[in-house]
Amino acid sequence: MELTSVHFTEELVALRQRIADLEASEAKRQRIEAELRSRAYQQAMIAKLGQYALAGAKLESLLDEITVLVTLTLKVDYCQILELLPDQDLLRLRAGSGWPSELIGHATLKADPNSHLGFTLFSSTPVIIEDLRTDPRFNESPQLYNHKVTSGVSVIIDGEQWPFGVLSVHTTQKRLFTQDDIHFLQAVANILASTAEHRRTQLALKEANDKLEQRVEERTADLQAVNEELRNFAYIVSHDLRAPLVNIKGFAGELDFSLKALTDTLHRLRPHLSRDEQTELTHILDEDVPEALDFINTSVNRMNNLINAILKLSRLGRRELLHESIAMNTLIQDTLASLAHQIEQSQTTVTLGPLPDVIADHTSMEQIMGNLLSNAVKYLDPSRPGQIDIQGEANAKKITFRITDNGRGIAQADMSKIFEIFRRAGKQDVPGEGMGLAYVRTLVRRHGGQIHCESEIDVGSTFIFTLAQEPIEEAPPHV
Repeated sequence: MELTSVHFTEELVALRQRIADLEASEAKRQRIEAELRSRAYQQAMIAKLGQYALAGAKLESLLDEITVLVTLTLKVDYCQILELLPDQDLLRLRAGSGWPSELIGHATLKADPNSHLGFTLFSSTPVIIEDLRTDPRFNESPQLYNHKVTSGVSVIIDGEQWPFGVLSVHTTQKRLFTQDDIHFLQAVANILASTAEHRRTQLALKEANDKLEQRVEERTADLQAVNEELRNFAYIVSHDLRAPLVNIKGFAGELDFSLKALTDTLHRLRPHLSRDEQTELTHILDEDVPEALDFINTSVNRMNNLINAILKLSRLGRRELLHESIAMNTLIQDTLASLAHQIEQSQTTVTLGPLPDVIADHTSMEQIMGNLLSNAVKYLDPSRPGQIDIQGEANAKKITFRITDNGRGIAQADMSKIFEIFRRAGKQDVPGEGMGLAYVRTLVRRHGGQIHCESEIDVGSTFIFTLAQEPIEEAPPHV
């Protein structure tokens, strides 16, 4: 009977131990499950914040969202985001949960390494406080004591140039934060750091773009003013030059008329002069004076042509452009028809590829193509049959035309001046004022394009010009 009682007691002890082990195992299982649920919840919150940040949320909204979610996730009394104010050594309470609303956006504290929040800025690891009241490492601000803060964790919100600030949580009861809690807080800080850095970059780019746009607008206004002054100058000078030119031409005509009257009188007096006097008089009346008058008239005509060229260039810059759809193949065929005689004489073969239509001013395109094709024909090498090739292509932004010839070519030393007014390159055996390419450049620029030339002596030249795909807006021309 006694053995049976002992045996029963041992079994009872063993049973109790087993129950205790099962209870401990169940408690451990529940703790692990709770940790796993907590970790899963934390990861879900990190994913949510990441999506919120990627969606382009405003920084202020993201800061508020972070403080609320962190408070709920870690079950803390306080969460705060402190922003480091540049060059001020101050941390400003940018957003927070649990703190009085009047402190948000206004409360500041020194970024002092002797405080745990300040020290976080200089630390590469999270700063953990088990009991603020007894921790000998830091001297805390009265604000934390006044709010009965006991435990906490703070992590740096880093940045490329300087830290954005500090993210921290606090409790009023003593608490041991787990590694999962700390990893969660650091992950949130990293999301905030990336968003803040992206925001900084956006603001810097916006500021740079605003300054650039302002500079472009100022520069454009300056250029428009200068161009207008040049147009006015050219117009006024041309008119002012024409008045004395008319006078010179008029008085030259008077001199010619008077010379004829004087010649008749002197011829009647010739018999009364000596032979040498007669010879000298004949040389003056029949050679010197007519030659001088002819030089004056030639110079007047030359000057008049130059004035007309300046006025034409001025008008090209003033005339209102009327944009319309233009079939370039048709326009160029019409231009070539007007040059048919010269093309036939020079035995020139013209190749015309399929050309894109353009939205442009019809008169301008006639002048551009007329000048370029006329030059291509005029400056062919007479020692070989001429070849002219016309091609065009278009993309989303611009339309490009190429006019290639096998003419004389242009020396590299002359390339910089061929588009300037009154400047001509190479041998001057073709009549002209040196204005054709200046007209072309002006008209091309007014259509939002550029023009340049590629050339080689005795091989030929290619003139390449572009037009904007969409008509550009211009200021109304001045009358």
